[in-house]
Amino acid sequence: MSEKSSNEILEGKKRSTAQRRWRILAKALIGTEPITVDPENEISVRRFTSFDLLRVNRLEEGNTADPDAVFAAWYEYSTVLDNKLFTVEIRRRTKRNFTANELIGFNNTGNICVWPSEECLAYYLLKNRHLCRNRRVLELGGGMSCLAGVLAAKYCDPKEIALTDGNVTSVNNVRRIVSRNGMSDFVECGVVQWAKAARAIRAARSVRPFLHPHPNALRVKNWSGGAKDVAKLTEKLYDVILCADCLFFDEARSDLVETIYGWLANDGLALVMAPRRGSTFEQFAEAAIKRGFVARQIDRYEATIWSRHLELLENSQEYCPDLHYPILLELTKQKKTSPG
Repeated sequence: MSEKSSNEILEGKKRSTAQRRWRILAKALIGTEPITVDPENEISVRRFTSFDLLRVNRLEEGNTADPDAVFAAWYEYSTVLDNKLFTVEIRRRTKRNFTANELIGFNNTGNICVWPSEECLAYYLLKNRHLCRNRRVLELGGGMSCLAGVLAAKYCDPKEIALTDGNVTSVNNVRRIVSRNGMSDFVECGVVQWAKAARAIRAARSVRPFLHPHPNALRVKNWSGGAKDVAKLTEKLYDVILCADCLFFDEARSDLVETIYGWLANDGLALVMAPRRGSTFEQFAEAAIKRGFVARQIDRYEATIWSRHLELLENSQEYCPDLHYPILLELTKQKKTSPG
């Protein structure tokens, strides 16, 4: 068998496995009965879970007033970089079964776990804290933890930061995390569904110009159900937008691109991190370029993460780069200049 045909077979198997995994999840999303992850099912189980970039320790809770304590627990995420300890407390679901309503926000899978892409983005930001320093930062699709955004808020000295997801359950959990870590006074949280955001951005653009305290921003009223906390998010642009592992649903691609484009400031930077998963990553990058972004794909964006990737390739049968290794996509929106 030729090398080319062997590679084609391997890629076909990867795509087939990924498609089956997301098909199982899709059935759970549209169903009404609770689902439980089956440890005997090799397709539905997330066998690879972490690059071990952050140490995770469960915190023992005493007499807690948390009415949902039976379904959730607090964990300490920590790492030491340049002899400095970075630590944050994250509330995670311990319940192993979910109803469709708990899972669906905007095709929300972030309710289930902290994905490796979020872990890698969080670690990358800690290693490059200057990226968020004194800047307005927005995380889209942060799931139950918004781990990258929470660590950025605590250690990267942003001017402002907003943490969002499309699922109300997720956002409520993030609010508890923000409060637990003593950041409620300067971190905003809100429900952001990309389809609604994209429609609002397009509608606002169609009625410009108008007077606004932020000349480059888009003022959007009666948006996302009229929630006051989210309304605040629509009145400004962001210098840095974070997005981890949000590219796997094809129907969301154009809305996510439009949302990032509409909320990213001129000369701002969007950091999108996700595995290739067949062609989904490339299709998103192409859509972003078509929209007007300058896009840069980076495989080796951080030495420690790359080293762990190589170790896993060598030693782990559960590790599949196509499904697990996040690629970094940098998107920039260059400031338009007047002719002449």
